[in-house]
Amino acid sequence: MVRLPGTSASIAIGVASGVAASFLPFVGLHFLIAALLAILLRGNVLASAIGTFFGNPWTFLFIWVSDYRLGVWLLKQSGHGDQFVALNLQQLADIMTIFMHFFTFSGDVDWQQVAEPFEQVFLPMTIGGTVFAVFSWFVAFVVCYYSFEWWRAHRAKRLAKASKLLKSRKKAGL
Repeated sequence: MVRLPGTSASIAIGVASGVAASFLPFVGLHFLIAALLAILLRGNVLASAIGTFFGNPWTFLFIWVSDYRLGVWLLKQSGHGDQFVALNLQQLADIMTIFMHFFTFSGDVDWQQVAEPFEQVFLPMTIGGTVFAVFSWFVAFVVCYYSFEWWRAHRAKRLAKASKLLKSRKKAGL
């Protein structure tokens, strides 16, 4: 990651864009969303692809549950969430599996099976996911930017020390 071309800021923007895209419920479009966000913010597109690996089979369940619960809570706080029932973990996982099969054309899922739970799940997940995406973008940017800056300063000191040692060896005739 630290060897990617570009400034620390552009790489951090790219990684942050990928992490943020992982919080959105648009399964299968995370690379595209991250790349577009990185281009829009003048970040590194390759770093945005790497950042999307934040969302993976081990983290998606936690991300989806968090997105959904925050979205339902925000809708209820705004007075528009009365029709949303709180789904348990198994119900949410079943619905997301149906969505993934539908959008990836990997199962015998038709539009009727997707349309019924679509509003119940997708709207709250989009709202909650957007909030988490914005928050995670800033956190990932700050962490990555300062990590890259520290690494580059550390590497510059190490290279300067190695160069100095090499010059002293040349002077000594070794």
